[in-house]
Amino acid sequence: MLAGLLVGCLAAFTYATLEVREDSADIRGKITEIRPATAQEKNRIIGTVMVEAERKDAGVDKANLLITSKTRILKEQGDARVQTTFEDLKVEQAVEARFVEGPTVMIYPLRVEASEIVILKGE
Repeated sequence: MLAGLLVGCLAAFTYATLEVREDSADIRGKITEIRPATAQEKNRIIGTVMVEAERKDAGVDKANLLITSKTRILKEQGDARVQTTFEDLKVEQAVEARFVEGPTVMIYPLRVEASEIVILKGE
């Protein structure tokens, strides 16, 4: 009985943790550098975007995001988020990003593929 209760608690905790993860960004800050892919990189990525968190206590303070054809790029427009493109990203824009699950290059700054980047309005 105790084992069943522990398994149930663990399942509930895991579910709650996943729900929070879906709604939270892995990094939130300003774009400090944008680099389109080189000719040799074009078959793998569209480009890279350096994002630096403004809060010094952020979990990830700086990340070099790899933008691929699978990365969703959105911008806040009114109360909605609309699809946009890599070309709409600009240095000094406030953004939030989510990373893909899986391997990352564990160097500083973090180098990771972005699953989503959202251009924030009014910041």
